[in-house]
Amino acid sequence: MKDPLVKKRKNLLLYLAPLALAALLGACGKAPEAPAASNTTSRPLPVMTASAGAPLEYTAVGSVVSDQRVEVASRLSGYIRDMLVQEGDRVRRGQLLTRLDASDVEGGIRQGQAAGGAAEAALRDAQIDLERFQRLFERGSVSDNELRKVRLKFEAAREARNQARAGLDTALAQRAYAEITSPVDGVVVARHKRTGDLALPGMPLLTLESGRGLLFETFVAEGQVAAIAAGQPVQVNIDGVPAALKGTVSRVVRSGDPVSRSYQVKITLPETAGLMPGMFGRAAFGLGASQAPLVPRQALVERGGLTGVFVVDAEGRARFRWLRIAREWPDQVEVSAGLAADERFVAAATPALREGDRVTAAKEAQ
Repeated sequence: MKDPLVKKRKNLLLYLAPLALAALLGACGKAPEAPAASNTTSRPLPVMTASAGAPLEYTAVGSVVSDQRVEVASRLSGYIRDMLVQEGDRVRRGQLLTRLDASDVEGGIRQGQAAGGAAEAALRDAQIDLERFQRLFERGSVSDNELRKVRLKFEAAREARNQARAGLDTALAQRAYAEITSPVDGVVVARHKRTGDLALPGMPLLTLESGRGLLFETFVAEGQVAAIAAGQPVQVNIDGVPAALKGTVSRVVRSGDPVSRSYQVKITLPETAGLMPGMFGRAAFGLGASQAPLVPRQALVERGGLTGVFVVDAEGRARFRWLRIAREWPDQVEVSAGLAADERFVAAATPALREGDRVTAAKEAQ
């Protein structure tokens, strides 16, 4: 037989179970209690509206070049007797650079002088004959045909004399070409021949570059060349020159390289101390304005390893917004994602500002 005490416990549980279930169902039907209101802080902080208008720039690398690059060549054929300059030497306009062996030229001058002397003698003899035949013709001793032949001989002698003089002048001019002088003030950047080498007409002996009229030469991509025109201002930064230079687009070569798909652009540079051909630099071309918003650096805050700003919502509460930063300047940054151009944000957040704090605009920052 079962224990009477166990039987009583079972009856008690059967009686209490329905009561517990009814109490639970009643509790579920009650309205939940309202949570306690959070304590929010109101902070007076400067607020500004995000604006766009950052300048769009295209940067291209290049080098400083001389607009006066001269290939010095000889007009004569002869051996180089003296090469008087080296690479890197500064030269003045009219300075003697190279002296050629002028033996052939001197021989031509002597030959021209001898030919001129013979022509002068022949002309004097022909003039004497003409004068004598002229007198004889006036007395009727010679015919008109004989006088005409003597006159023709005189004219031929005079033309021979003129030809000899021209040959002598040419030979004397060749003597001047045996000494090659600098056509510009500049620097010797290349020496193509040495003492003892044979100089040929048209073959360069030296390359000179003038220190004046320097240009910055660069190449721009085909997608950007349409926005670049002559006369456009350009900022040029040259390695080794502390300050940025204000250049002007001088020439745009509208014929691209079929391999690199780039176009040559030359920029005029101002006279600057220490600026030399061959220096490396970068040119920044202005291409208008961007529509991405700008944010001052003092508005940026860091929360949880993320950089962003506190955006002020419609209720005036601060909401942290992570930003993706694009270009940067010393006093502001450009935002590529995370902020619209018409949203309001805290212009100078304090470390105590928290998510959800109410922001009372102390002033509308500009």
